Amino acid sequence: MSIYDKLTVGKYVSNDSIINRLDPRTKIIGVFMLSLAVFSLRNLYAFLVFAVFLAVLVFLARLPLKFFLNGLAPVSWIIGITFILHLLFTEGEVVFSLGFLKVTGEGLYLALFITLRLVLLILAASLLTLTTSPGKLSMGLEYLFCPLKLVGLQPAKLAFMMSLAVRFVPVLFLEADRIIKAQKARGAGFSGGSIPGRVKSFVSVLIPLLAGAFRRAGEIDEAMKSRGYDPDSPRTSLYSIKWSFVDLAAIVITGGVAGLIVLV
Repeated sequence: MSIYDKLTVGKYVSNDSIINRLDPRTKIIGVFMLSLAVFSLRNLYAFLVFAVFLAVLVFLARLPLKFFLNGLAPVSWIIGITFILHLLFTEGEVVFSLGFLKVTGEGLYLALFITLRLVLLILAASLLTLTTSPGKLSMGLEYLFCPLKLVGLQPAKLAFMMSLAVRFVPVLFLEADRIIKAQKARGAGFSGGSIPGRVKSFVSVLIPLLAGAFRRAGEIDEAMKSRGYDPDSPRTSLYSIKWSFVDLAAIVITGGVAGLIVLV
């Protein structure tokens, strides 16, 4: 299985689950509340409450748990670096040392909870994009950004940029996966050899990846211009979104769980 196949952030899985049918504004607000609650995690009880609630949401969204958790694989290096940095560079009472490297009790505690917070944030973001189509996500963001008109910002532009950036993530991962396979076919090594050799191999991926990203950005720009897209012109939508009692109940339940996490 390639990195792209494991990626979940930015992908959308179409089904008729109760989570998919929720108003996009409900899901955005819910993820925002849960993200705030993540930063208040102080013990394993709060973590378990969050994990159980997230598992229930995944079940209601009818997403395979293995597929959902596989979304952590592409960003495992970020998670690993975060854990190591907090583990080795947090001052406190030394538990054990290996040469000049020292691990403290405070560092172990901080590394564990910061890493858990990062994992939960990634999973929450994945759940939002997996259950919300690009069009509805953009519409939801645009509605929620309406108050920004008071300070001269344009909600439609902000919503479009954010939704486009999120949906561009899997495209970049797919392009990187293709480049890596092409380089491996030419004899490049990414898992063995000396460190300078491995760095050189990754540079051979990074340069064409950046070039491809700029090329795709130019293609999107040309496609939008050819269709007469004008970000400053008012536009209507083919579909409308509206609140329902289920949306209100979902926000109340999510807010209650977020509050419980903060208080535990």
